[in-house]
Amino acid sequence: MYNEVQVFAENKSGKLAKVAGVLGNAGINIINFQIADVGQFGAFKILTADPDKTAQVLRDAGMVVALNPVTVVEIADKPGALVALGNALTDAGVNVLDAYGCLLEKGERAIFVVHGDKADLAEKAAKSAGFTTLSEL
Repeated sequence: MYNEVQVFAENKSGKLAKVAGVLGNAGINIINFQIADVGQFGAFKILTADPDKTAQVLRDAGMVVALNPVTVVEIADKPGALVALGNALTDAGVNVLDAYGCLLEKGERAIFVVHGDKADLAEKAAKSAGFTTLSEL
């Protein structure tokens, strides 16, 4: 299990620069960064090597922050690799509420981040299907 850092901010120009600036000034490297538009507000989903420090730095900057438990699965960077993970989650009865991925090494490996309705079951299903789940990045 891993914690994704979520930041909720008013949907206005400059928020990306502010969040990225706060993290950069604190020496925090961003592994993956997603922004979702939810009307008047934006939701930033951030993966870093130290989610607790990331959350604290952002809170100290006056931002609204939450830690969201997710399953981080290492998958091969090749066509069809995601199918096996999808099948394992389906077979385990996990409903994927949100997901995204990022490349670690082109042609070699990637990570797929899953926020499912049954987080513990998602991790167990991935491991049972032969995938490695990551507890640190």
